[in-house]
Amino acid sequence: MLTLYIARHGQTEWNIEKRMQGWENSNLTNLGLANAQALGKKLKDVDFQVVYVSTSERAVHSAQAILQDRVLPFIKDDRFREIGLGSWEGKTYAEVQQTDADMLKAYFDQPDQYIPNGGESFPAFESRVRQALKQILDNHREGNVLLVSHSVFILMLLNILKKRPIQELWNSAYVSDTALAVVNIAENGNIAILKEGDGEHRIKQEQSW
Repeated sequence: MLTLYIARHGQTEWNIEKRMQGWENSNLTNLGLANAQALGKKLKDVDFQVVYVSTSERAVHSAQAILQDRVLPFIKDDRFREIGLGSWEGKTYAEVQQTDADMLKAYFDQPDQYIPNGGESFPAFESRVRQALKQILDNHREGNVLLVSHSVFILMLLNILKKRPIQELWNSAYVSDTALAVVNIAENGNIAILKEGDGEHRIKQEQSW
């Protein structure tokens, strides 16, 4: 039995400012770092074999805060990055609403109809997330694996595990900063999602992007 522990990075400066953050990066806030450390304490007794991490600094720093002094294989890969948002990167939600309202609505309401400007379409993103999942499953059939990534990546990964179409992407628990999902994957391929959107460890429960 393989158990995946899937965590979002901690709160960032752009999360507070409600800026669109995909491949671009902003620093963790003090609260984001503290929540990552709190998640580390929650998981301190889990014997991880490896940690897979998005190459974005906010994810790398969050993973380091979760692991504390633990020394584990630390695999960074672009395939675990957030969806690329192209021309929206760094803009506030309000700014995108003013300039690209129809496509912003499609992004959240009809992701299969969303056409990015310089970013990733949801079908292309789904393909990348499937490759990322395959990388883990090809390398690990049992034990505990930690994955530190991003909100939409995690939603897509769970959507794939639930065998749902892209249109169902947003119909899962909100992925707050450092929210945890736990998934069991048996050798016969059976999947059990034990937790999703778990933020009980968080110092503050307020939502952030």
